Amino acid sequence: MVVYIVKAMKFVQLRSLRDLVMIVASSPTMNVIQHLKSGETHLYFIIGGTLSEIFLYFVKEAKAVDGSFIVYNTYTGEISFSDRLRLEPNQNSIPVVEIENQDLLPEELLTRVGGL
Repeated sequence: MVVYIVKAMKFVQLRSLRDLVMIVASSPTMNVIQHLKSGETHLYFIIGGTLSEIFLYFVKEAKAVDGSFIVYNTYTGEISFSDRLRLEPNQNSIPVVEIENQDLLPEELLTRVGGL
């Protein structure tokens, strides 16, 4: 039997929402961005890692993005927002999953992220 011990979550604060979109757009396994309102801050994040480490890649925004999808144009590199799925060539629609309630990120962890 193999036992893996997961260490404390590590944080990777990205410069912009575009950077987070680029990670998702280039990943064969990651296809959503999660959104959690924490106080006055909007936290957009993905969770990744290895068998022994967990990473929270995140961006803090002052206001929520418009729409349920972040649309990434693979040809121009532009990012836009939409309330509907776009199926046009050269466009990836990345769903934004709204988190209503959670216990994945405890309050002490959100406080640490808020201080970054």
